[in-house]
Amino acid sequence: MRPLTALLRPAGVLAAALLLLGGVPLTANAAPGPGVGWIRVGHLSPKVPPVDVYFAAFGKPEKVVVRKAGYGAVTPYSSVAPGAYTVSMRPADAAASSPPALSATIEIKEASAYSLLVFANGPGGGLKGDLVQDDLTAPAAGSGRVRVVQGSAALTPVSIAGPDGKTVASEAAYGVTTPYIDLPEGRWPLKLTSNSATSESTVDVKAGSTTSLLVTENGTGLKTQPIADGATLPDPPKLGVETGGGGTSSDSLPWWAFAALPVLAALALLAIRRRPAHDR
Repeated sequence: MRPLTALLRPAGVLAAALLLLGGVPLTANAAPGPGVGWIRVGHLSPKVPPVDVYFAAFGKPEKVVVRKAGYGAVTPYSSVAPGAYTVSMRPADAAASSPPALSATIEIKEASAYSLLVFANGPGGGLKGDLVQDDLTAPAAGSGRVRVVQGSAALTPVSIAGPDGKTVASEAAYGVTTPYIDLPEGRWPLKLTSNSATSESTVDVKAGSTTSLLVTENGTGLKTQPIADGATLPDPPKLGVETGGGGTSSDSLPWWAFAALPVLAALALLAIRRRPAHDR
């Protein structure tokens, strides 16, 4: 693994679309069925500029599937056939032949969902990928399941307390994904503490939902972003790469092109509406 040395660039429209799509808490979760696995990728390296994410079945040529994903971006899930895959990150717009800042081989099992979370706590300050399995089983009746992904490197460790002092996370170091806990349905006010820094936030817990609460840096403070574990769609779009388990290659647009279309269309319509009438 090698550190990224590219200059900082704007995350771009696509990364914004990923945040909009991946950062909306959902009211219900779903799980992949037999013969399918789900994978998503999170960029949680605060000082690392936007990256392009490559994906391929193990031993097959890589294809870029996400462009210019910035810090805090978490992609929606994608469906893949069970098997071994290679995930790589390169500085945004770098040549596909350039050495990757991160390259990891992961194993996707059927009927399972995974988050590949990329932190800057690898050897020598390089990138490190942490593949965690997302628990999509139903929580207790009237409750939702919540875990914390600690993505703040400057303000660490982080403790999170709910109402009546209930502990959601205790002294979570950077790069830690805590175990799930069940919380009763409702809007939970949260207090985040890291040494002398404190922040306040909320999380909406829906009955039957499973949520990863992403903690990231916001200038000199902390912020949280709820990410739904599972999706309202029972079968997310498939990656436009040759799949594992003997799948065939696809020349169709990759999943993020379809996922981003509604957001990009809305942005384009907004831009048109803002133009002077004589220029339309």
